[in-house]
Amino acid sequence: MRAVKISLMAFVVMISLLWVFQAPFAADFPAKPVNLIVCYGAGGSTDTVIRAFNDQLGKQLGVPAVVLNKPGSGGLVGALFAKKAKPDGYTVLVLSLSHLLRMAIDPGIPLDVFRDFAPVSRFVNQPLLLGVGKDSKFNTLDDLISYAKQNPRKVSYGSAGIGATGHFAAELFCSTAKIKVKHVPFKGDAATTTATMGGHVDWSVTGLPKFGPKAASGDVKVLAAFTKERIPEMKDVPTFGEKGYPEVIMYSWFGFAVPKKTPKEIIAKLDKAIGAAIKDPITQKNLKNLLFNDWYIGPAEFSEFIKSDYERFKKVAEEAGIKVKQ
Repeated sequence: MRAVKISLMAFVVMISLLWVFQAPFAADFPAKPVNLIVCYGAGGSTDTVIRAFNDQLGKQLGVPAVVLNKPGSGGLVGALFAKKAKPDGYTVLVLSLSHLLRMAIDPGIPLDVFRDFAPVSRFVNQPLLLGVGKDSKFNTLDDLISYAKQNPRKVSYGSAGIGATGHFAAELFCSTAKIKVKHVPFKGDAATTTATMGGHVDWSVTGLPKFGPKAASGDVKVLAAFTKERIPEMKDVPTFGEKGYPEVIMYSWFGFAVPKKTPKEIIAKLDKAIGAAIKDPITQKNLKNLLFNDWYIGPAEFSEFIKSDYERFKKVAEEAGIKVKQ
């Protein structure tokens, strides 16, 4: 009994000491630049949208918010870099849907978003669209679905690669509409968009920044949006819900997370600064120009959101047989 009491006292003392040392540490945060880890190269959509906001975040924090590009392995290199960082708030991962999709199709991945990171804030979303080339015989979503049902696996769609956002979105649509089609993976959205415009694939799914300008120039016909409501920039494009498929909703999104043991006080400071920086008029103007939408929520809501999104797309992967090649 005495040994148990001594152990209990030792535990209480240890917790107390951790709090004593952690409290001043959190109170002083931030005392140096905060690094935002972008898991893709400079000039990509992730990099661009973060650079449209990091100056405003730095103003809110009182220290520079520095963008560090750590590209490689579909976002894994940057995520592992952030995972190994000290949990002190100075290394912030730009978390995206892509990280959850990779987890859903790769059981051997040395990363677990839920175990390795603490969510801070959700940042923005990017509407997804289904489009066909200007010379396509499909002028409406109904045309595409009707033909695909009458001609199983005769229709092809392109994506930016196995497990890419467009791949998952396409399979979500196909499963819901109960059509059988052929998947043609490419290396990136640019190649997919080019193949769609040239008629090398019948259709594809990509974000508004890619298809929006092509639709405006007449090179692409957009048949449906994966959004809850019509996109303001493309008011003539129906949602899947309007066409009878309310389950077909999907957004590409970005948010922020820190290594798991980061103090809650630091997470709260980061979240407050991020929320204020997103609402800054300069950020709002930048996001609008880039065709992204403000989609801010804080730590608790973001935590529930990523759990829900992961479970949803894990099911899509299992039903469609999406998995990485070993």
